[in-house]
Amino acid sequence: MPIPSSSRSRGRRLHSRTDRRCALPVAFAISLVGCAAVATRDAAPTVQAALETAPVASRGDAADDAAIWVNPVDPAASVIIGTDKKRGLVLYRLDGTVVQSLPDGRMNNVDLRDGFALGERTVTVVAASDRDRDAIALYLLDPATQTLDGIGDGVLRTGLTRIYGLCMYAEHASGRQYVFVNDKDGRYQQHELEARPGGRIGTRLVREFRLARQPEGCAADDELGWLYVGEEDTGFYRLAAAPDAAVTLERVDRTGGGRLVADVEGITIYRRPGGEGYVIVSSQGDDAYAVYRRRPPNEYLGRFRIIDGVVDGVTSTDGLDATSQPLPAPFADGLLVVQDDRNTAPSDAQNFKLVPWSEVRRALGLER
Repeated sequence: MPIPSSSRSRGRRLHSRTDRRCALPVAFAISLVGCAAVATRDAAPTVQAALETAPVASRGDAADDAAIWVNPVDPAASVIIGTDKKRGLVLYRLDGTVVQSLPDGRMNNVDLRDGFALGERTVTVVAASDRDRDAIALYLLDPATQTLDGIGDGVLRTGLTRIYGLCMYAEHASGRQYVFVNDKDGRYQQHELEARPGGRIGTRLVREFRLARQPEGCAADDELGWLYVGEEDTGFYRLAAAPDAAVTLERVDRTGGGRLVADVEGITIYRRPGGEGYVIVSSQGDDAYAVYRRRPPNEYLGRFRIIDGVVDGVTSTDGLDATSQPLPAPFADGLLVVQDDRNTAPSDAQNFKLVPWSEVRRALGLER
């Protein structure tokens, strides 16, 4: 259940990583310069979450990534799929309560796509990166019950040795669907989903490439054909998402002089019709979120933080997801879901916070 605001400590620190750095004794002038830079970043606009999910079952660094499924028949029956990377997947209602918990292993990142052709029907496929097996875990989402059933054609092993991040891509022209996965050593794979006999789904490796340093977060723009990938220490890039496209990385933003502070973590896209919308990136090192225009060259538009309100604020976000589809109030303009590294009492287990997109739009002066 969402945690009542009356149970919270109102004096919670909001920017703990940043504050700890600047609270240390300063022995050198360079340290003073670093703290001055942090103070400037702290001027970012702030927003508040409206709701939060129940904490994940595991303690410590456990919650990680989220994916939003919008029910096309009844938006109030939409769900958020979150990873407990020590245990499995958890499905939440929009009020933060649990619909289903799947103890299927150490699932790190999760994504979904509607409209996959499986026999005579079209289905919603959910994919997760399975760190126990270095594999892709596949599920079907049942719209009637808002629950998941595993439908992978056996264990879909990737050949990676430390699977990590994952995102999905539905090619706009062909309708083909793909799963991107990466390894901590920088390797990326692109797998095409294939319908198999018996209502199962398998994968076929269609492209591989490599980043110089450790990646994790990624997001694909189905309509515009771009894949956004993050290197945790250095920044994030875009490249063509098509399986036969050249692997040409174009830097969008960077750490160390850019608008991001390592680690660069989750990436998501707030999609509006006609290719409009925004790319949102978790700047984990200073508890912030950077926002860019969706269309290349991805103009930087601003950054914000999530502070205490009816639920506690957010620090050190890993994964996140956004939708522009209208949901019940207060999410009429869409929803941003972010992982919270430091949840507060009565449970310190990590969870996910639900932010009305209207809050972000107001804070940064964005168009609808």
